[in-house]
Amino acid sequence: MKEKPPPKTRSYAVDPRHILPMLRDLTELATVRLANKSTRRYAIQLGRNVRQHAFDARDPFPVIEHADLAAFLGCNEPREILLPPIDTISLSGLGFVVPYTLLATVVSALQPQRIFETGTFRGVSTLTMALNAPEADIYTLDLPEQYTESEVQTLSRGDREWVRLSRTSTGFAFQNHPAAKRIQQLRGNSLNFTPPAVLENTDLCFIDGGHSYECIQADTETALKILSPNGVIVWDDYAWFVDGVSQYLSELRHKLPLYRIADSQLVIFSKLISH
Repeated sequence: MKEKPPPKTRSYAVDPRHILPMLRDLTELATVRLANKSTRRYAIQLGRNVRQHAFDARDPFPVIEHADLAAFLGCNEPREILLPPIDTISLSGLGFVVPYTLLATVVSALQPQRIFETGTFRGVSTLTMALNAPEADIYTLDLPEQYTESEVQTLSRGDREWVRLSRTSTGFAFQNHPAAKRIQQLRGNSLNFTPPAVLENTDLCFIDGGHSYECIQADTETALKILSPNGVIVWDDYAWFVDGVSQYLSELRHKLPLYRIADSQLVIFSKLISH
């Protein structure tokens, strides 16, 4: 067996050589670049990064490093992961691959037989899970193609925009893919969704639908009802700018052992850890 190289660890010690240049760059971004329309986005991104890092620093959740994720889920021999093509991943609108890499790692380690997802959108997460659990049946829930105003009244303005953008492309990523035969598209509203009997003993629930407190609570309660004895729940979008998710999960951590996956917006719960 090929011997693994020692892990490379990053030091976060303060290097005094960088303090003054850092302050200079910060001042430049906050003044000159903010005033210039062509470079303003860099200053705005800096503000977002500062908010996110401050949120991370305050976060009370225990953290699982990426390298430890498979072992946390009981898989001592991590499997290779598969990702959709980069042009398919770009359909998600996120612009980066890491969340799908982590989701693929979770699914590959678990090898679930049944998966339930809330928030299909364009189906990139759905396809990622299907590729890494080739024996799994996947059920993914999204709002009906034709929905009423009352069905989206609890959604944030951002969520309403995502709904509008995806009505004609829900599940587009997995349509016509060989894995599509194992994926069943469900239509309904999380707030009044009654899981069908086929979802009993679901091994993995991925919650990535509406981000209001009411939606995340409803999706979580559904997941807990159908979860198998060794089941896992993963929540997306635990971040400073998503109040409903962060508030609900901050409350839930007092009842369930929740962990955050390092440097991500993913929170995970395993029934095996709660026993």
